[in-house]
This record gives sequence, structure tokens and C-alpha cells, in this order.
Amino acid sequence: MKFLFLGLLAMLATGAVVYWAMQDPGYAVLAWGHWSVELSLVDLVVVLVVLFAALYAVLRLLNRIWRAPRDLSTRLHLRRAERARRGLTRGLIELAEGRWHASERLLLRSASGSQTPLLNFLAAARSAQMQQAYDRRDEYLRRALESNPNAHIAVELTQAELQLAHGQTEQALATLNHLREVAPDHAYVSKLLGRLYLQLNDWEALAKLLPKLRRTTALSPERVEDLEIKVLSGLFTRQTENADLAHLTGFWEALPRKSRQRPELIGIYVDQLIARGEPALAEKLLSRSLNRSWSDELAARYGALDLPDTAPQLRQAENWLRANPHNAALLLSLARISRSAQLWGKSRSYYEASLGEHPSGEGYLELGELLVHMGEHEAASDCYHRGLSLMVHGNHKVERIGQRLERDRYIRPQISERLVSDVDDIYTV
Repeated sequence: MKFLFLGLLAMLATGAVVYWAMQDPGYAVLAWGHWSVELSLVDLVVVLVVLFAALYAVLRLLNRIWRAPRDLSTRLHLRRAERARRGLTRGLIELAEGRWHASERLLLRSASGSQTPLLNFLAAARSAQMQQAYDRRDEYLRRALESNPNAHIAVELTQAELQLAHGQTEQALATLNHLREVAPDHAYVSKLLGRLYLQLNDWEALAKLLPKLRRTTALSPERVEDLEIKVLSGLFTRQTENADLAHLTGFWEALPRKSRQRPELIGIYVDQLIARGEPALAEKLLSRSLNRSWSDELAARYGALDLPDTAPQLRQAENWLRANPHNAALLLSLARISRSAQLWGKSRSYYEASLGEHPSGEGYLELGELLVHMGEHEAASDCYHRGLSLMVHGNHKVERIGQRLERDRYIRPQISERLVSDVDDIYTV
């Protein structure tokens, strides 16, 4: 509609000009020396317009001829760039689809005309790595750095990733240490260093890196916390190797208070105390820890203590049972303590209650051993059968093997009320 309106206006303007020219064409004389030319004003205007158009066309033609080499070069360059772009795209697709050889060939062939040869060489290095052609991989990384020296961090990070994937830990460590010097606050460099230290069990280095990992966003807070537990566990385990009790206690007390309240580290320290013949110290530590914060892992360790006097140990565990009447780990510990105290009936009841809350192969095995000691070989055989089936098939299979132990039906609901103060055990010998 817009063009139709403009065309109509142009036709009206042209008609007006023609009408004006026919009414009064005007008169013009051009004189130069003895020469003169007479013509109408309209003809003069037409001649001037034609001459202007011809001059403009000649100038445009000369300009095109002058710029022809440069335009041709630009067009060829764009064509090569487009061909290189398509080659890079196809190479990356082949790389993603796992066709390493085709990917490497396409990426290298298109690198010369590419506006981003860095990407071609980095991707080609990954293709060579997947073909275990490590010399070619290093050559492509070198060419990538030559193509864009400003991208040395990206190139070296790729090199470190590939070295880690290939298990070249020494080379990866050298690469990452260099990166750490040139980019000390780079989050991904810290993350790769943390992964490498963890792989090398270099707990001291990883401990020094933890504050930086915590500040960066490369790892989630939960992952950093897990890593911190591994670091402290590794450091603690290394410190406790061939160390005497004084050295062991000194290292434990030197740990931050928050670390000394973690069940994982308490468990390691308790194991070391038990291994050095200090179950009383382990018992005190476990009691304090469990009174402060409950942990099934520590509750299970409490029942494994071999104390000369089991009565206080049993009273302490039964006190916890008031607040945790259905805790399978605590019930299993109570069964073990009662067994150590030769309270066979109480031990059996706790074993059955623990298995009623959470069946385990370990619990069935220990209950079977207890029943053998009590002369109930048929029930012991049933426990061994259940424990074996549990370990092979899992919980769902055990329920289908047969009826639950007869005592489970009435002992488990009453265990928390009856056994806490049980002093008459008909099975005690």
C-alpha cells in the first residue's frame, strides 16, 4: 500500500513536470568563443541529467575495478572461513559421537582456514587422547598455544585434564602447579588440584587447599565438607601409623573442636585406642560423644569395647535405650555387651530385637553362635540360614524363607520396658 501511494505521487509529479515543460519549455544559450548552442531549458536539464548519470556510472565502474582484487580476496576468505566453520562443526559432532579418527581429520583439515584454530586444536587433542596417541595430543596442544598465546590457561587446563584422564599424575601435577602460579585464584585449577591430591592421598597438600576450595564456587559446600572429612581422616590415619599413645592423643587434641566432634574421626580415634589396649579411654570418649550427639556408627562401636567390668557399660547402653528403643545399632551393641557379661538370655533378646528392627547378616551370625552355645542347634541353624540368605538375596528374600523367630513376636515390643532393668535372666549361667 505504501509503495502504491508513492508510485501514484511519482506519476502525478512527472505529469506535472511534463505539463509545465510543454507549456513553457524555456530557452537556454551556451556560448564559448565563436561557438554557441541554443536549446530549450528542458532539453538542457535532460542533457545535464544524462551526463551526470553517465559520469556516476563511469566512476562506479572505475571504483569496482580498483577494488576488485580486495573484494575477490575477501570473498575467498569468507568462503574458506565458512568451509572451516562447517569442518569444525562436523569435527565436533564426530568427537561427540565417538568417531575419534574422523573427528581428528576434520578438525585438522579445517584448522588452517578457521577463525578460531584454538578450538580446532583443543578438540583434536581430545580426539588424539581417546586414540591413545599421546604424542599427537601434545603436538596439538602446542599448536593450540601457538595459535593463541593469550589462551594459555585454557590450553594448560585442557592438558591437565587429559593428563589426569590418562593417569599421568606427575605431569598433571607439574601442569597444575604452573597454572596455580599464573592463576592462583582460578576455581577450576583449584578443583583439579584437589582431585589430584585426593588421587595421590596427599592429605597435607589437600588440607592446605581446602580453604581456597571453600571460598570458590567450584565445589558445593556439601562436597567440600565431605572432602574435609576425608582429609582429616587421611591425616589422622597417617599420624596414627606406628605412633605411641602420647603422640596419638596429642594429634587428636590438636584437631579443631568441630573436627573432634565428627563421628567419622571419633570412630578412627576409638579404633586406634582399642588397638593400643586402651578400651577405657575409648569408652569415655564414646560415652561423651553419644551423650552429646547420637550416632549409630559410634553406638555400634560401643558394643565392641572389651572392658573388664561390663556392668557400667551395660547400664550406660541401657540408659541410651530409653531414648532410642528401636535403634538397631544400639540393640546390637547391647546384645554384645550382654554376651560379654554372660547374660545369655538378655543377649539373645537384644539380638532378636535388633534383627527385628533391622535384619543383618552379622546379627544373624552372632545370634546363631549364641544359640549354639545355648544348645539350641535347630534355631541356630535357622539363624545361619537367614543370615546367609540375607547376604545373598537381601531383606525381601528373608521374609519369604519361613516364619520369623518365635521369640520376635513377643520380645521386641517389650524390649525397651523389660530389659532395661532386667536382673533375672533365665538363660544366665
